[in-house]
Amino acid sequence: MSKIKVVTIGRRFCTGGSDIGKMVAQRLGVKCYDRELVEKAAELVGVPMSEIVKNEESMMNWLKTPISLFGQSELTLAEKIFAAEAEIILDICSRESCVIVGRCADYVLKNRVKTLSVFITASLEKRMQTAETRHGIEDHIEERLKKYDQKRSRFYTANTNKEWGSIDSYDMCLDSGKLGYAMCADIIAKTVEMSE
Repeated sequence: MSKIKVVTIGRRFCTGGSDIGKMVAQRLGVKCYDRELVEKAAELVGVPMSEIVKNEESMMNWLKTPISLFGQSELTLAEKIFAAEAEIILDICSRESCVIVGRCADYVLKNRVKTLSVFITASLEKRMQTAETRHGIEDHIEERLKKYDQKRSRFYTANTNKEWGSIDSYDMCLDSGKLGYAMCADIIAKTVEMSE
């Protein structure tokens, strides 16, 4: 990568954010970090991944106020995981250029490294179609999409004091339903390449 060292991708559920992140990373010749950050954090905190997966939704609900990574002796499991993820993200980005999907990485890296923060969205209709065709979700699709979005929104807002999905919270917002995954990836990668 050039002047922009890290691309962070926030996304609505079923907008292809993970796929777009991988495509951007491939084009730029860097790694893409996504779910494995949670696995590394679980290992660092000493909690089985199965426990995190089982409690992930309720864990997000515990985050009612912004947390500090320092000076707290009694952290909830959710706070410990978030602090561990932040530590891992900072360590990775101190050593290499990369793409990071989710995990409030745009906030964690603020004023640390040159970052391009991107948010991927799409219409509800397009996301419902993606949920059914790509993820095999067949019942209560709209309800499930809204539930996942609420969970991500609460997590992001609680940890960053910024509004999840708001254009003011990111450098770039793209509609993958209208542009397609490949074009979104091209726009992001080209922006990074042109930042020299």
